[in-house]
Amino acid sequence: MAARSIGSYNTNGYSAGRMKLGSLFSGAGALDLAVETVFAAEAVWHCENDPAASKVLTHHWPDTPNLGDIALIDWATVEPVGILCGGFPCTDVSAAGRRAGLHGTRSGLWTYFADAIAALRPPIVVIENVRGLLSTHAGRPMESDPVPMGDGGIVPVLRAAGAVLGDLADLGYDAQWATVAAADIGAPHRRERVFILATDTRGERYGRLELLPTPTGRDGRGANQRGDESCLHDALLPTPTASDSTGGGTHPDNRQGHSRQLIDYALLDGSARWGKYEAAIHRWEQLTRPAPPPTEPNTKGNPRLSAAFSEWMMGWPAGWVTNVPGISRKDQLRIIGNGVVSAQAIAALAWLIDVADCGSKAVPHPKAPGDRRRPVGRVSRGMA
Repeated sequence: MAARSIGSYNTNGYSAGRMKLGSLFSGAGALDLAVETVFAAEAVWHCENDPAASKVLTHHWPDTPNLGDIALIDWATVEPVGILCGGFPCTDVSAAGRRAGLHGTRSGLWTYFADAIAALRPPIVVIENVRGLLSTHAGRPMESDPVPMGDGGIVPVLRAAGAVLGDLADLGYDAQWATVAAADIGAPHRRERVFILATDTRGERYGRLELLPTPTGRDGRGANQRGDESCLHDALLPTPTASDSTGGGTHPDNRQGHSRQLIDYALLDGSARWGKYEAAIHRWEQLTRPAPPPTEPNTKGNPRLSAAFSEWMMGWPAGWVTNVPGISRKDQLRIIGNGVVSAQAIAALAWLIDVADCGSKAVPHPKAPGDRRRPVGRVSRGMA
């Protein structure tokens, strides 16, 4: 696959002709697969603190170091990269979460992502998160002055996505974003995600010069004033979630809304004919591989959700998580539920590259790199 070209890079961002990729909040590496595919890149380090997910990364990238806890990293000691990607934890911006915004204990890790961008200055940044990023309050003011501007008394609301895009702009990055659903590329579940493609424009505009602070009205006061959907929309399975690993704990008849889990639907409609989901299942099978059974017997012989089925729903290679030694079924389902559909990310990046006019060649039919050379599904572009 020919490498994509976005802007200009120094040689620190390349390895044997392939762009170096650094991955934050790596999970099972599904976003990394997409970025490697689109940009002909190679992951040179991961950053993942979860022990079970780290086993998946080590299994598939045995020679790639894992930097561990992002809060403890000294970025001055980290190898420079041409692309930085990651999906910071979505718990506090997800519709299923506490909606605490970017000040939440989990989604607040965006600040560490921004710190990594500021320190490494990668030419390209790829960010993925839940659609709730567009609607959740950022948890910080839009204006620096506590009194809102204008004649009215309405305080403007800053959404989490706006805060992220604003931080990128402050860092000197131009960003494009889109929402793409997994169903847009043929998956049997909706799973809408926000994808952001940001490119470093500071070097293009100003070079690497040290710039004077810009004049402000406070300068007259003296020194130190600055203080330095498809037609199958109604017949799609629920998207896999991390909560699938809990097994429910409540009878399916009593579970509603976000407490309802994939196992409830698998038990109700997981027959040889798949009930109303048959068309969606068949479409994904044509793009990926035959669907495994949705359930498996537990120790008492009762049906429970099969992690292999959730893995298939994500379009991941068979056994990507479920064949990794030393990971419990509970952790398998949690890792899968926190992941991204790689083909969905490829479709989003292909669309965003065209919008940003960053590349000169069309993205070819995607293939996973290296020993992961299997089709990840023919992609179609979508934006909401």
